[in-house]
Amino acid sequence: MNCSINDIAACLGLSRNTVSKALNGKPGVSEETRKKIIETAVEMKYRQFLSADDLKEETKRTGSIILLTKSTAQTGFWLNVMEGIKSAIHGTGFSLAMAIVTDDEIASYRIPPILQQSDVRGIILVEVCNAEMCRKLLTLNIPIVTVDYPQHADDLMDKLDVVTMENKKNIRTLITRLYSNGKRRFAFAGNLISENTSQGFADRYQAFSDTLREYGLREMKDCSLTEIAQDSFMNLSSLVSMIKNFKELPEVYICGNDWTAIQMMHALREAGVRIPEDVAIAGFDDIAEASETLPSLTTIRTPKELLGEETMHCLLSKIMTPSRPSLYITAATELITRDSTGGLN
Repeated sequence: MNCSINDIAACLGLSRNTVSKALNGKPGVSEETRKKIIETAVEMKYRQFLSADDLKEETKRTGSIILLTKSTAQTGFWLNVMEGIKSAIHGTGFSLAMAIVTDDEIASYRIPPILQQSDVRGIILVEVCNAEMCRKLLTLNIPIVTVDYPQHADDLMDKLDVVTMENKKNIRTLITRLYSNGKRRFAFAGNLISENTSQGFADRYQAFSDTLREYGLREMKDCSLTEIAQDSFMNLSSLVSMIKNFKELPEVYICGNDWTAIQMMHALREAGVRIPEDVAIAGFDDIAEASETLPSLTTIRTPKELLGEETMHCLLSKIMTPSRPSLYITAATELITRDSTGGLN
């Protein structure tokens, strides 16, 4: 399982330089020779060509993988991601431990003591999207994979691996279909001001803004709830009061995730607003509760368990080959139309 370029070269009677060029897609090697080298590399299980099952065997050893997450991430979307992580770590020989951080700990960049134990082999970040916290964690010199990633943190992209979802395409598709149905007044709901807001969340808002601009529309900023703390969405009476004070309601709320959309649905109904007759509403993620709301919630489905599995496979690969370049993996999403937006063309 520890096949090297030298081993492949010796097996084929070729120079190390020739094998290296072939495996890295560089010129100077005939197609026939390149094909023979790649076939041999696959047979000898060279690391670049290992399957997920091979990776598990290759990395089977003792040590801990730490899942660092927030206490607010223990429901809905993130529980499914965690299931994928647990599924992929099974049989590797690594143990999985969870470390919970609070917003205050993230804001002060405090590293949990568990991460400083000598047997920690890798870190997975779930809903920890504070750029400075990530920079602090990188000083531990432990492989890190993050599900989604911090805003304004291009300097981190070559230092850790990212597994995320496509955030823009289906926002555009949804707004286009709502526009085709005559909707013109749009607002957005979701916290964009927290230092822990992810790039993915911000991308959804960017797609929202860009699509409105394409249709010559302006966001109803007086009705958008982008600059209130996440906890405010849990305060039903406060949300109801805000809604009742709007001079004019939007025809559509696009929400940053399903959890926010569901809170908005509760508040709109409490304020006497009919969904979707008065206001259509849509979320993002397709958590289990989305299909159970009344009316059922239109949303954008993300492959949650797959995100978790790919995150774990990515980390196993990085543990095995620390020198490999950082990866950025994006999973496709799917628009799921339900009753909260009415019938869509």
